[in-house]
Amino acid sequence: MVDLYGRAGQLRKAYEFACQMPIPANAIIWRTLLGACSFYGNIELAEKVKLKLSELDPYNSGDHILLSNVYAVEEEEKEDSISSHSEKLAVAFGIGRLCKGKKIRVVKNLRICRDCHVMMKLISDVYNVEIVVRDRSRFHSFKDGFCSCRDYW
Repeated sequence: MVDLYGRAGQLRKAYEFACQMPIPANAIIWRTLLGACSFYGNIELAEKVKLKLSELDPYNSGDHILLSNVYAVEEEEKEDSISSHSEKLAVAFGIGRLCKGKKIRVVKNLRICRDCHVMMKLISDVYNVEIVVRDRSRFHSFKDGFCSCRDYW
């Protein structure tokens, strides 16, 4: 349930569920919630969850990495707000030059932002084209208005 709430963006419900479980939530459950906090950029809740993890598994360095990802998401959003979204420009150029039945491929060294992710889904649906974006952590294949990551990257 914590994972389902987390994927749906219901982070507060996920936290409350983990706290009210009949048996104490283990480190795996808290890490799942920390990952969702990272995805949605919820720093306040991520810090609470990290405290729980520090009590359960104080020597796991991976938890520090997950928390740093939350801070990185916030930093990227600040950077994105002042810079252009190059993948949108690349796709626009690709659509103008695309041969029918071909894919548009974009490679970037940063994580794709939510705005561009939504835009790629729309473009793939409206223009009936497959767009493959390789960001710093995975491939995203946009086709018919959907992404292969199922909007959880």
